[in-house]
Amino acid sequence: MSDHHHDSDYACPPIEVDYGPLRRIAVLAAVIGTVAFLALGITNASLNAEKGGIRDLYLTYQTGFVYWLSLPVGGMTLMLIGYMTHASWALVFRRIFQAATRTWPLMFVLFLPIAFSVFAGHNSSFWWAVDAKEFAADHAGGDPVVEHEVAHRQGLYLNGPFFLLRAGIIFLVFGLIIRTMRKWAPKAEDEGDVKYKAKLNGMSGACVLLWALLFTVAVTDWIMSVEPTWASSMFPVVAAMNCFITTMAFSALVFYTLVGENQTALSIIKDKFRIDIGSLTFGFTMVWTYASFCQFMLVWAGNLPEEITYYRRRLNGGWEFVAYSLMIVHWFLPFVLFLFREIKTNPQTMRWMTTMLLAICAVDVIWWMVPSIPHGGEYQFFHVPMALAAIAMIGGIWGVAFLGQLRKANLLPKKDTAFLANWGHH
Repeated sequence: MSDHHHDSDYACPPIEVDYGPLRRIAVLAAVIGTVAFLALGITNASLNAEKGGIRDLYLTYQTGFVYWLSLPVGGMTLMLIGYMTHASWALVFRRIFQAATRTWPLMFVLFLPIAFSVFAGHNSSFWWAVDAKEFAADHAGGDPVVEHEVAHRQGLYLNGPFFLLRAGIIFLVFGLIIRTMRKWAPKAEDEGDVKYKAKLNGMSGACVLLWALLFTVAVTDWIMSVEPTWASSMFPVVAAMNCFITTMAFSALVFYTLVGENQTALSIIKDKFRIDIGSLTFGFTMVWTYASFCQFMLVWAGNLPEEITYYRRRLNGGWEFVAYSLMIVHWFLPFVLFLFREIKTNPQTMRWMTTMLLAICAVDVIWWMVPSIPHGGEYQFFHVPMALAAIAMIGGIWGVAFLGQLRKANLLPKKDTAFLANWGHH
């Protein structure tokens, strides 16, 4: 008798998994991260009160927020791409993507300290939030040219009310996209309703274009605008690839950790689909490498004073070793290891690979953000551990919310999983 099942008759069996260990890790990260972040932040603020101690608190918190923002935004975007392409990796990770997107209200709450920092004056992580004369005095010796440039940018684009308006539009539009998918997905995926599948497919193209536009605005406002006088047309591509790598690595790590040796799940997620997951992650790392190299090459070739300061800050003072680690771990190791089929098909090795990628993507975000502003005072070593603590704190809080959403449904869709289960049958 053939093992083939018609898609219309297929229903994915329940995948029995234990969410307890992951939830304990998330709670532990939230508690330890919060205690460490507050302890380091208060100590730094008291020791470096006149040298940006409070500003470091805002900046490192923003670093943690930017890193974890990758997951709901990346989950939304990859899910939209999956609806358009009907790709196997999108079916495997669909429940994880959906759970990540449903934490969007929490991300809005976590954004509030960043919104408040816009009005914190010289304590703000945003240079443009400081009065133009005060900024020129602190950072350029009172240079009137710098003062004019700062005042010009504050008046046109980089100002508190317009910043908050743009942020509000980003949260609203992405929230509406997520809400629409959340409403239509159960009918399409669990009931097999062709009409709702067509709706999801139809909305995806336009929504990906909206993502590209609004993601660029978000990256410009929440990351690039922290760096004085610097902007890059390639950086949104770098940030997008880092976002996708983080999302794919996190999804693979969660999926393979939950599934473990569950034969029901592993019989559905065959070697072919595991190779697809590894190959797509490999592809994103290569695009990240290309965009990062192009950005460096363009800045080097242009040799403009307002641009080269970005790399001068990040290739001196110990940050050059972080740059070397990014070249090795973010590019070279994935380039070599993901070429091997055995790496991509083995859940254990994929857990190691994805853990490595999650760690280096976090290091990349720290490299973007933390060197942007000077860390003065006698005690200048708090900002990096503060950034790590902020990533642990926000990640733990986000992880608890994420797991709460993920456990509400079976790990694989009821009807759409038919393609995976029936692949290879004749």
